[in-house]
Amino acid sequence: MDNNIEKLAMLLGVAEITEDYKSNTDFEISEWNTADGYSLHVMTQNPRQLDFEYDVYYYEPSFDHIIDRIKELDEDSIVYISDIELYLDDNEVQDYIDEHTEEEEE
Repeated sequence: MDNNIEKLAMLLGVAEITEDYKSNTDFEISEWNTADGYSLHVMTQNPRQLDFEYDVYYYEPSFDHIIDRIKELDEDSIVYISDIELYLDDNEVQDYIDEHTEEEEE
């Protein structure tokens, strides 16, 4: 796992952020396809009981929205992200780490 993703997980207060699917993940961020060929973006704690008004996105969710949803999780949570490069842009991750590491040092 990328060192910045490990740092991000620590800053967000979750146990792990991973691209390795595990059946016991606490939160999933992934792209799903519809029967008619459209893509939807899903962020959910329970993929079997989606809350379409809260968990399903027609457009890719913003970095800030993804971060806010992860912050809602418990400390021991495992976050599965199907494509970390798509959902957590390297530059945005680095900026977030820099900004929040500076706050802790002050």
